[in-house]
Amino acid sequence: MPAKGRATATNATAQSREDILNARAISTLGAGVVNAMSAVGAAVIKKHRPALGKSPDWFWHMFAKCEAKAARVAEQAARDPEACGDATFIEVYAAQLPKLMASALESHDKALKAK
Repeated sequence: MPAKGRATATNATAQSREDILNARAISTLGAGVVNAMSAVGAAVIKKHRPALGKSPDWFWHMFAKCEAKAARVAEQAARDPEACGDATFIEVYAAQLPKLMASALESHDKALKAK
């Protein structure tokens, strides 16, 4: 793990919000990790393009929450003594973001059908 470490949310206000990946946190990530995160995010957006068209404001809000949650989970995994730092971070992030977004969309669809 790099000496800089990772921080997805550093102050109390940021930690209380679920949809924040702050600038400081992003600056601690390596360029390769940020590029990989972008690629994963683009793939998730592309996969769920119909949902984006139906409710863009909700979609972007939920995408930000899922992205931040995936980054927090990946950060925790990357801190494990057996982890390989950036490789573990992006592996966990790439596994979590699609799952979180699919779950959020499924819950949203169920809520809309229940109305």
